[in-house]
Amino acid sequence: MRKITGGLPRRLARPALMAACASMILFGGLAARAASDGPIGGQETTRSLFVAKDKSAGFRLDYPVSQIVVAQPEMLQLVATTDRSFYVRGKTIGVTNLLIYDRQHHLAQVIDVRVGHDVASLQADLTQALPGERITAASFADGVLLSGVASTSQVAARAAAIAERYAPKAVTNQVNILAAKQVRVDVRVIEASRTSLKDMGFNMSANSPHGLSFSTGAGLISGQAANGAISVATNVGATQLELTLQALEQKGIVRTLAKPNLIAMSGEEASFLAGGEFPYPVPNGLSQVTIEFRQFGVKLNVTPFLQDSGQIKLKVAPEVSQLDPSHSVRIDNFTLPGLTISRASTTVELRDGQSFAIAGLFQQGYNNAVAQVPGLADVPVLGALFRSADWQRQQTELVIIVTPHLVAPVDHIDDLPDPLQSADEPTAIDLILAGMTEKPAKTRSASRPQIP
Repeated sequence: MRKITGGLPRRLARPALMAACASMILFGGLAARAASDGPIGGQETTRSLFVAKDKSAGFRLDYPVSQIVVAQPEMLQLVATTDRSFYVRGKTIGVTNLLIYDRQHHLAQVIDVRVGHDVASLQADLTQALPGERITAASFADGVLLSGVASTSQVAARAAAIAERYAPKAVTNQVNILAAKQVRVDVRVIEASRTSLKDMGFNMSANSPHGLSFSTGAGLISGQAANGAISVATNVGATQLELTLQALEQKGIVRTLAKPNLIAMSGEEASFLAGGEFPYPVPNGLSQVTIEFRQFGVKLNVTPFLQDSGQIKLKVAPEVSQLDPSHSVRIDNFTLPGLTISRASTTVELRDGQSFAIAGLFQQGYNNAVAQVPGLADVPVLGALFRSADWQRQQTELVIIVTPHLVAPVDHIDDLPDPLQSADEPTAIDLILAGMTEKPAKTRSASRPQIP
């Protein structure tokens, strides 16, 4: 403990006290207990003070003192100006006290002093950086406590970042969000795929009784079964001659529409999957196989952020996949199906109800093939009888659209959409006699049943 002693006369006490202590910084005003020559009734009183680290605060007593003792001088520095006034400077974070003795050397007062972070300056910076926000900073457990109400989670995070500059790794954030916004993200994945195939093959075979035979091939180049064929068989002398013309034409269009919707809190990630998982063998050592499961279907990961400007920042990653047996692979008696995937991942910013096409694709493929008899196929006009042709064309168009909406919960469950509301289950008689797979829904009563 450190003692600072002063004589009774003011002029003698002042230089001694000032020589014993270093300079201090200004302290907030604090009224001491009124006393003319000492404490009332001769009993000490206890008060509490706060001083910011590396700042000082002035203090004035209503009675003269003879001695002031600082319990932890390494934490608090004291400088006396007169026998009734002094100021202190915070050196390190913590709690200590001052013991004040009157002229009769009686313990007149105990002052508990807390040295903490400069929360007054922090509060001023919060007010300037976040106008209109009701966030309060206070000294708490050798750190800083943030409390109050913020308009958004981003504002609360910004306040915590500002407080970290004053008290690194010593900030307790208890700021509540005024109205936690919930965002519904509507995603539309629209894909149209068009295919066109034309395949024509001319096959000829000739067999002579002398053991000579000639053939130009069989079937179409694509390997698919022909949709129409014309065959002509005749004899030219002793030679059997057979001519076959096969043709195939295919046209098709595939439209895929996925409309996943997902609700998430501002700043929180949400995920959605409507599909399934299929087993996938993975080699694991010599002659060992481990089965893993891969997801497929409609998948959506989204993280919305409500900005102070009212706009919604979306981190969205939609995906639509389906099993494709045409791209399957067979390995060690395992048939592994292929996947057709449409996937996007991006970050956009837009307002409530606005839409954005975050991804688009137009792809066109063209493929042709010719199978012919060398030499004979180059003969003018007649050369067409010695070759087959295959022509394929494919077009794919894809667009992914996102639309965010600010939403709130409803008070009644009947206000929410119900996929089964438009139809009821048929009875056995309806199914057997009338062939009804579903019945029109009955008109629901306006009054809701009371739930006990």
